[in-house]
This record gives sequence, C-alpha cells and structure tokens, in this order.
Amino acid sequence: MSRVPANEPDNLPRGPIKSPLDFAGGLFLLLIAAVGYAGAFSLPVGHLSSIGSGLLPKALAVLIAAFGLGFMSMLAGGERLERMAIRGPIFVLGAVVVFAATIRPLGLAIAGPLAVIISALADKDTRPIEIVVFAIFVTLLCFAMFKLLLGLPIPIFPPGYGSY
Repeated sequence: MSRVPANEPDNLPRGPIKSPLDFAGGLFLLLIAAVGYAGAFSLPVGHLSSIGSGLLPKALAVLIAAFGLGFMSMLAGGERLERMAIRGPIFVLGAVVVFAATIRPLGLAIAGPLAVIISALADKDTRPIEIVVFAIFVTLLCFAMFKLLLGLPIPIFPPGYGSY
C-alpha cells in the first residue's frame, strides 16, 4: 500500500503539469491564437504613422497566445481535467450557424428568437417560458441597437412582410 506524504494532498498530479485544467485551457487559447493569426496573416500591419488592417488582429492573437502559454499550470497546483459535456458547445455553435443561415432570408424577427431558443437548449434546466421571454427581449434589444442606434442594414422581417 502506497502512502501519501502528510504535506502533499493525494488529489494533485505528480507530473510536470500541476494543473491539467489550466494546461488544457492554455492549449485551447493557443489554438484560438493560431487560427486568428493565420486568418490575419495576409493583412498588412503598417507602421505607427499608418496603422494597417492587420495590426489589431495580429496583436490580439499574440496577446491571447501569451495568456495561453500556461506557465502557471506547471508551477501551481490546480484542478484535474474532467470529462467535457458536448451538449453545450453543440447547441451554442448550432445556434450561431442557424442565425447566420436565416438572418438574410427570414430577418431578425425570426432569426433572433430562433438562435436564442436553440442556444438555450444547451442547458437542461431552462424553462420554456423563460426562453421565450428572453428571446423576445434580446431580439428587441438587437433591433434597437443595430437598426435604430447604429443604422445597420439588417433585415427585420422576411422580404415582403414588412418595410422596416
């Protein structure tokens, strides 16, 4: 029978990575930074007197990568990496895809609540009446912000059903 020393908790990993959860989060941030930098690779950075369109996305990717290096995961103890639930990410990403596919042909009045309802399915504990009320509220807020305040050409209703 192996004994754990009195000064060391038995739930901490003993390898070089002391916090697998932080290390996995750091790897995820590095992946996001790599995708962002690759997307902005062909954009010009410019110079201080004339900033190019690639400066902000590249600088942000570098900052995200710096946060993702995960040095603290090797120095300080932390939580173990547990099994990830896949339900949440699937419904949230599905809601984004549905919104992108329906905003032009159906308008914000249908695409907005549809996206909120689909993303709410990511959590098993939400109640239908709360989802509907929240979907209506968020859609009205998006209408006020994007159409009225910013004046963006976002279709509100499907073609032929409204003039706003």
